Amino acid sequence: MSALYRRYRPQDLAHVVGQRHVVRTLSNAIEQGKVRHAYLFSGPRGTGKTSIAKILGKSLNCQAADGPTASPCLECESCRTIQDGTALDVLELDAASNRGIDDIRDIRDRVAQQPVLGRSRVYILDEAHSLTTDAANALLKTLEEPPEHVVFILCTTEPHRLPDTVRGRCQSFAFLRPTADELVEALRRVADAESITADDDALRLIARHAGGSFRDAISTLDQLAAAGDGALDAVSAQAILGVVPDEVLTELVGHVLDGDARAALSLLDALVEGGQDLGRLVRDLVDRLRLVLLAVELGAPPRSAMLGQAADAAVRDAAARMGETAALQMVDGLLAVEADLRMGGDARLALEVLLIKACRPAADRSLDGALRRLDALEGGATVAAPPIAPAPPAPAAAPEPAAVEPAAVEPAASADNPPFDIAPAPEPDPLPASSEAPAVPEPTPQPVAATPAAPPPPTEGVELGPAELLDVWDAVLGRVSPKLRSILNPARPLRLERGAVVIGFPAEAQFQKSSADRDHNRAEVAQAMSAALGATVRIVLETLPEDGPPAPPPASAGVPSAEPTPDADDDEFDPVTREEEFVRSLVETLDASEEDPE
Repeated sequence: MSALYRRYRPQDLAHVVGQRHVVRTLSNAIEQGKVRHAYLFSGPRGTGKTSIAKILGKSLNCQAADGPTASPCLECESCRTIQDGTALDVLELDAASNRGIDDIRDIRDRVAQQPVLGRSRVYILDEAHSLTTDAANALLKTLEEPPEHVVFILCTTEPHRLPDTVRGRCQSFAFLRPTADELVEALRRVADAESITADDDALRLIARHAGGSFRDAISTLDQLAAAGDGALDAVSAQAILGVVPDEVLTELVGHVLDGDARAALSLLDALVEGGQDLGRLVRDLVDRLRLVLLAVELGAPPRSAMLGQAADAAVRDAAARMGETAALQMVDGLLAVEADLRMGGDARLALEVLLIKACRPAADRSLDGALRRLDALEGGATVAAPPIAPAPPAPAAAPEPAAVEPAAVEPAASADNPPFDIAPAPEPDPLPASSEAPAVPEPTPQPVAATPAAPPPPTEGVELGPAELLDVWDAVLGRVSPKLRSILNPARPLRLERGAVVIGFPAEAQFQKSSADRDHNRAEVAQAMSAALGATVRIVLETLPEDGPPAPPPASAGVPSAEPTPDADDDEFDPVTREEEFVRSLVETLDASEEDPE
């Protein structure tokens, strides 16, 4: 414990920084005469447990007051001896050294003695979790029924190691880590009292590296003030503490973001040649990337980071450029380097390899490297499809006597609902009444109508064969994002019917089919297909049978259909045939078998 902390540790409850819940409860108990016979103070080291225990001893034994007071005078003999640690009525024992049953028996024998100067005898057991099981059991009876003038205060950083019987006989207070603002407030108060010139950045640096401990923060300030002859700035504080300057961390992370492995390795070499501890460098890099990761999730670094303006701006910029995946992978790599360092491995080589992988994801052949490359590819690709441009006219097919020309239009079409036409053609003339119409016109896609519930009949349209669809499919794959293109690789278009393009997936590619069937992916494929065809179409996905896609219909067939071909004279499918097809599809999908009912 430094002399500076010994001088400026709080001497009464009014000067305690933080721990408001503890201060308020103890103050009310003292003023109302409801002080308990045993207390348990638990919390991280350096948070004021022993200091408040001594303050409670002063409040109970101050000679300037008629009784217990929350504001001891700090000048009477009792207050001064308690502060110096020489009081006979307030005994501070280190349970780590006096942990045996004989030591506790000695305390138990002396509790009956009356106070010498004050009104109460206060026993402070520091590191109480170090007591042996026998010693804790020997203390139980005394804790449960002590004399009226005795108060026990157990201080510990590990309350779970105390027996439940001991904790149940004490009133417990959980001490919290001070916030960064509370640490800076305490440091500023000490610096002003000691006439130490310290800028805010230096105090924030001390508070950030104190680990939530008042004692460590004030001891560090004492060390830095002695090294700087009463003057302290952030640069000298970084040099004395051995921490990596924020500017160096910003530069190193910037090289990683730029993919400049040569610059990152050169900077690392300069740091090592300058005597920088690699273990400290790794820890500081982990802290910086932790802040980057938090900035990705929260939108800004947390206030508890106590960053200066330049470091705060650098963290925000790195969060915007790096992303969550890259930050997580680099933190994992740094933690692995730190583990190698603890095991005696070559930390420099591990850190150099990590920097090369971070700068050049293509050189990382691991799964993490593949994920980084995929993440970068997705980030650089345009999710939305490119603007729709008119497609070139489809190649003209050889005319057949029984087929209708692509430009032909059924007489029932109107100007409000024009038929879909693949290739541009002149305004068609209506068919004469005496002309011979085809028996079954071919289906054709159509633009989305105002009332989608009433699709146009199959006689309004033209034929677009599988060969033409395959030619268009290459253009469609070139218009979608790379991720969606990998999903669509095993698929191929089958037919065009009723304004929809049917795309088939093999039975072994059901995962890709389910991914493509998501709303945003299906919309992107429809937009790309519409752009390639020059008109709006929908997308329908289906699973190909095990023996491949169905064979194309013969040339004599009037209409290619996705459904089983009914008899030429039937207007609807046979219900028995429809049921058989449904059962067969269900058996293939579920890999089941048909059983005859009993």
